[in-house]
Amino acid sequence: MVPAVAGQRLLLLVFLAFIRIANAERRLFVRDLPDKGQKCRNTIQGLLLVADDRGVVCKRDDLNYATGCCSVGQQYDCNQCNMNDKCCSEYESCVSCCLAPLHDAVNVAKQVLRSPRHKESGVWGNAFDYCKGICRTHSRSTAHENAYISARHHCFSQLGRPMLSDPLPPGALDGVEVVVGFKNEACDTFCLHRKKRCSQEHLRWLNSCDRLRERFGCEAGCEVVTGLGPSYVDGNAPKPERPAMCFVQPQEATTLSCSVREENHMMLCPCV
Repeated sequence: MVPAVAGQRLLLLVFLAFIRIANAERRLFVRDLPDKGQKCRNTIQGLLLVADDRGVVCKRDDLNYATGCCSVGQQYDCNQCNMNDKCCSEYESCVSCCLAPLHDAVNVAKQVLRSPRHKESGVWGNAFDYCKGICRTHSRSTAHENAYISARHHCFSQLGRPMLSDPLPPGALDGVEVVVGFKNEACDTFCLHRKKRCSQEHLRWLNSCDRLRERFGCEAGCEVVTGLGPSYVDGNAPKPERPAMCFVQPQEATTLSCSVREENHMMLCPCV
């Protein structure tokens, strides 16, 4: 009889253990009820600042990690941005400002390729992804490949880079064909090839790094040098001649001339 009782007790203990395991397994499948509160996507990586998908930028300490939203902050913050070129000194401010209704990011995102000149990349899926992507730095906002053109190097403009000079006055280049001359050739000669003449009075409007960057990469940078420019040094020129460098003359220069030419330089020419 004793062995029989012991066996029953053993079976009971095994059964109770099985019930506990079954209950524990059942509890693993119990899920929390969905949180119906507001959830935000945000820029995540900022050390000091974060911008969420509502366009609110805040200090990282003011980010609600449970929701991903800024608990306090400035919505559509453009204080760190210049509206002439839509470039900002802070990445998070760029994203916030880009999302402002004034800039119509919702519709622009449906038209802009994720990777310029590559149709296979597709367009941006939504305004927040578009603003996050376009505000990142890239080669157009750098010089010498490792230095920024300006402290405002986060841009959401089509140009994609900061402007260092004021925009041209309205009509400044009306009737002017702005063209890149042949290497080693002066503008007056190049314009004659096109059955036009070089307009010396319009050279001053082209004598800026911004105008050169609209036509050339200026990968090595842009410098102000008396007697040189507006021009770009051919990328295959000997190193002492500073290949891929852009040159402009001082704004007060009186030596701007359509007859100027430099070895291995391509002039920026106004033909009329």
